[in-house]
Amino acid sequence: MERTRAALVGEARALTARHGLAGFTVEELCERVEISRRTFFNYFPSKEDAVLGEPPLSLTPEEEDAFVAAGRHDGDGISPTLLQDLVAVILAQIGRTDFTREHAKQYHDIIHREPQLLPRILHNGEAQLRRFAEVVARRENLPPDDPLPRTVVYALADITRHTADEFFGDDTDRPFAELLLRNLDIVRRLFGQRLDPIETAGNP
Repeated sequence: MERTRAALVGEARALTARHGLAGFTVEELCERVEISRRTFFNYFPSKEDAVLGEPPLSLTPEEEDAFVAAGRHDGDGISPTLLQDLVAVILAQIGRTDFTREHAKQYHDIIHREPQLLPRILHNGEAQLRRFAEVVARRENLPPDDPLPRTVVYALADITRHTADEFFGDDTDRPFAELLLRNLDIVRRLFGQRLDPIETAGNP
């Protein structure tokens, strides 16, 4: 199933890069992957969604259950392995994608050619982050309106995006996982510092 999904995304992006979104049909995409049109819609609701692929932090039901089960459910702070488990999720997601400079350039070129995809990318990414924050809240036995899960998820997402920019740049040949762990350690050292109360009167 994952192999078919990856093949659909790869072929959809290749066709879009070559011909544009309007330059091929779902039927033509299915022919290249050797599946039926009906099977295609078991994976993606539209051609555009196939081009975009899975949004970040898309867990299978089994992965979500395992992540939640590893949390603390006694209401006494956050679980001591939350950061470790979140990083493991991120790296597992990266490992399932074609995370190469070539594919990153292809994706960038597609968005440049088909800018109407950008709002969908932003919407899908935002929805997925909110959804994952809900999973973190469930794991940590926190109410839905607690700010901790959302803050944690969005902070890690920003660090991951920064790391991806660095990884795809021309100034490093270090593995993504190594860069991510280094950047997280930098942030961990900063946030481990003491922060005394600061006068905020007059600030918005």
